[in-house]
Amino acid sequence: MIKHVGILCIGDELLDGRVSDKNGRHVMSLGEDRLFQVRELRIVRDDEDRIVQALDALSSCDVIVVSGGLGPTADDRTRESAAAWSQDVLHEDAASLQRLEERARERGYTLTENNRRQCSFPSRATILATEVGTAPGFRVDHRGCATFFFPGVPREFQWFVQRYLLNELTPDQHAPRASARRRYYGLGESKLETMIEGIEALARQLGARVGYRASYPVIEVSLKAPDDTALTELLTFIDARISPWLVAEGDDDFFARVGRRLVEHKATVAVAESCTGGLLGGALTRTPGSSAWFERGYLTYANQAKIDLVGVNPATLASEGAVSAAVVCQMALGAARAAGAPYGLAISGVAGPTGGSTDKPVGTVDFSLHTPQGTFHKRAYYPGRTREEIRTASVYTAMALLLWHLEGRLDAHAVRGPFDPARVEAGVPGAS
Repeated sequence: MIKHVGILCIGDELLDGRVSDKNGRHVMSLGEDRLFQVRELRIVRDDEDRIVQALDALSSCDVIVVSGGLGPTADDRTRESAAAWSQDVLHEDAASLQRLEERARERGYTLTENNRRQCSFPSRATILATEVGTAPGFRVDHRGCATFFFPGVPREFQWFVQRYLLNELTPDQHAPRASARRRYYGLGESKLETMIEGIEALARQLGARVGYRASYPVIEVSLKAPDDTALTELLTFIDARISPWLVAEGDDDFFARVGRRLVEHKATVAVAESCTGGLLGGALTRTPGSSAWFERGYLTYANQAKIDLVGVNPATLASEGAVSAAVVCQMALGAARAAGAPYGLAISGVAGPTGGSTDKPVGTVDFSLHTPQGTFHKRAYYPGRTREEIRTASVYTAMALLLWHLEGRLDAHAVRGPFDPARVEAGVPGAS
């Protein structure tokens, strides 16, 4: 049976703009492919009456997950609110206090009086010990609802969710789950939905559900079906239409997937970046173990750096400009050669907000992928985007070109090439 979950995030900082909620989003993302459904999320200040009202409102759910307000300071009111809501009283837990004192001794400081607040719980609560901070969590069963109170620090919150919540929500985690999530890059939300038009009708026919989530610059499609047969039918439907744009599946990470493919090809990659200023190299190295596939990166922001570090021809730069097919292909080829890597990626563009021209407006970005088969070029245009959005999309585009090549899907995309090295050195034709 699908359980319904309510989420309550507590903290003044969440409502005065200082901090964005991450914990509610974390639980909601888990619900996408597990046997629970988030019914409602509420955010309230550290105010006892507001917290109690919110708990009352959410108590029709099977489970409530509460985040925040378990710190040592006087404005943390979640414990008092939990006691008031469940018509209970607070009492100090000796075992929790002992653990906190031992932790203080191990770290060489003296426990302050307000630290003791973190050891007070409603008397009927089940205390949930922590291994990641000073604040234990606790569980209160009231009005037929299991309510979990966790610290609000995202790292600690996620640990509590993993340790204490998921077993409650998915009692049989090994049971077959007919669900899937796939993420796509390079298609707008409306275009993607148009390309898989008909899937909603198919889902209704199968008793399944289709969901979409746009998280710039990627779009996620989630599928839930009553059984594996129905799920396979849905996946076959979308694979036939948008598989060329696939960049990740399930809990997989796009950047880690690129790394795995490079390892499978026994290959490494080097990068030369201009407008992204190191973001591409950072993305490639965000995955543990990336030393197995990332050779090196060149920050070639200035024209002279393009000449000095990756061998761009000065005459090509002068005639074509830094944002051009000819220069970016020489950057990719030069990066691969200089690093001794079979693959080279290069980005050169106008990220703005100034610096554009009539033929190369802000948002114009050239990409090149050098491979053992030759060098490819792609020009993209991101109109109306901020500087950071253009830089982020540029990293995703470069990575997608490499992934799609490694997975044999590059032919489905608007790229030119492959150009042989002699052609690149002479300057490939313009982008248009």
